[in-house]
Amino acid sequence: QCDGRLVVDFLCETLAIPYLPPYKQASSNFSSGANFAVAGSTAFSHDLFAKSIGNRLMWKGIPLDFQVQIEWFRRFMREVACKGMSDSECKAEIENALFWVGEIGGSDYARTFGSSISHELLTKLTLGQISKIVKSLLDNGAKYIVVQGLPPLGCCPLEMFLSKAFDRDQMGCASTCNALVQSHNDNLQKMILEWQKQYPNCVIAYADFWRAFETILTHYKDYEFDEPFKACCGAGGPLNFNMHSLCGSIGTSTCTDPSRLMHWDGIHLTEAMYKHIADLFLNQGYCKPSFQELVKKKRGM
Repeated sequence: QCDGRLVVDFLCETLAIPYLPPYKQASSNFSSGANFAVAGSTAFSHDLFAKSIGNRLMWKGIPLDFQVQIEWFRRFMREVACKGMSDSECKAEIENALFWVGEIGGSDYARTFGSSISHELLTKLTLGQISKIVKSLLDNGAKYIVVQGLPPLGCCPLEMFLSKAFDRDQMGCASTCNALVQSHNDNLQKMILEWQKQYPNCVIAYADFWRAFETILTHYKDYEFDEPFKACCGAGGPLNFNMHSLCGSIGTSTCTDPSRLMHWDGIHLTEAMYKHIADLFLNQGYCKPSFQELVKKKRGM
């Protein structure tokens, strides 16, 4: 999804553990954990996606939905992580683990442009899937969870390409899209507050992707980026992005130094951008409560 490492990879480096292998890579060593992410996952059911989503970007078929990841997690706990353990031993294993719920819904918000899906339904389905995932973790005994919000998707070349030139907010991004994402993040934070009340012995942190992204965008030169909106890999034009000629297609090219740009292909960010985002999450207080607080509590400090 980018030219290198993602937030989860920098998280592993910070914790001094190996990169998390994908769950479906059965031959992997899962002693440090597993990654259940699937590129392009959707909150929509198979039938609803097939019927309503016209803009599938790079997905020719129907992407897997998030329910699959929940089922994979349950199977992983049963067949790998807790294999041969008693119920109490398994519970202790889960209580000692850190669960990072990455950004959920970004692909769906990007794909619904021009579709028959209402914003209300999209937000309801997306937040519903996040709730299912987090509740599944909590019900299985998880005590340390980070839930990542969405970045201002209206600032990515894709949404700026699709939106009208006058549809811009104070950041210079697609205003309509960003308003929808802000609503998503606001409601997600309300959900997290409720979970924090319901599970007072757990640490459930919100990773503020929006604020982290906005900080870098507003001060992009301080983060050694040349410009805030142009994609590294694309088909030319002001944004180096064309909906009909995505990165990797004939006629596209890649910039000389991806570390100088925030956006990789107009849809995903560059490794350099993810590195800065991860630093803000893990070291600069862009999680609420902070990641340092979570680690201290986990260590009993």
